[in-house]
Amino acid sequence: MLSMRTDHTSRALGFYRRLPNPHAIEVFALAARAGSFSGAARELAVTQSAVSRQVQQLERALGTPLFVRHKGGLKLTTEGAALLPIVDDAFAMLANICDSLRSASQVLTLRMPPTLAARWFLPLMPALRAALAEVDVRITTQDAWQPRFEDNDIDAAIVHGEGHWANVEAVKLMPELLAPVCSPTVAARLKTPADLKHALLLHCEPLSAWARWLEAAELVGIPAHRGPTFDTLELALSAATRGQGVALGDLNLVSEAIRDGVLVAPFECTLDLGVAYYLVYPPHRATTAKISALRDWLLTVAAA
Repeated sequence: MLSMRTDHTSRALGFYRRLPNPHAIEVFALAARAGSFSGAARELAVTQSAVSRQVQQLERALGTPLFVRHKGGLKLTTEGAALLPIVDDAFAMLANICDSLRSASQVLTLRMPPTLAARWFLPLMPALRAALAEVDVRITTQDAWQPRFEDNDIDAAIVHGEGHWANVEAVKLMPELLAPVCSPTVAARLKTPADLKHALLLHCEPLSAWARWLEAAELVGIPAHRGPTFDTLELALSAATRGQGVALGDLNLVSEAIRDGVLVAPFECTLDLGVAYYLVYPPHRATTAKISALRDWLLTVAAA
């Protein structure tokens, strides 16, 4: 494999060494289109003699004249006429590729878990658009649990975990803080944490969370595993909003619902399982402008 890469590199270097000065080729094309050295000089904002020197350098490198000079301007030789369309095609191809790369730099595809996207990130979108006005942000929630970038066009992800992933840079945004949340109607019946023994507990992963919270709150005698189980936190929170029971919600994710009075966090005790939300991205993207801007913005928002 190393030998194949070395051979490919050697061939590529061989091509580069055979090419004349690219700037001289550009000057030749401009002079051909302008029909004079003076016209190309105006286009490039240089002197006419500078254009003439570049064309002469190219002619020496190729070993053939490219223009016939006369008082009225320039006329392409047979060799120059053969070279010009090739140069035009090559520069057009380069321009198209550069346009494509510039467009890619203006699109940022960010992946995150669905509940985080709906409950935390969506309310922040107007502020993000203002902060990254030149970037078109695209959000996806597909395959959002592992920071995989090898086989997709994801630029960065917000991932829930302990921060230990291979081959990515991880920036901690905020810890997960779990607390019981429920509708105002249910909350009215919960005067103390001990009243949870009369409430229906709503579960999602991790299934041990309620047992851990009850232990942290020093409550005994409450069956930790009773009640329905949902495969996403969003479903558990939706059920809690409808008065169907009490869910353990991350206070970062339900802050808007609590502020709007849709959900209530009736008790002060919170559970920190040692996990958090991290912004992750491949190391080679760390210095790109859009990732740097996103990272700085998210850190500011998370700190607030």
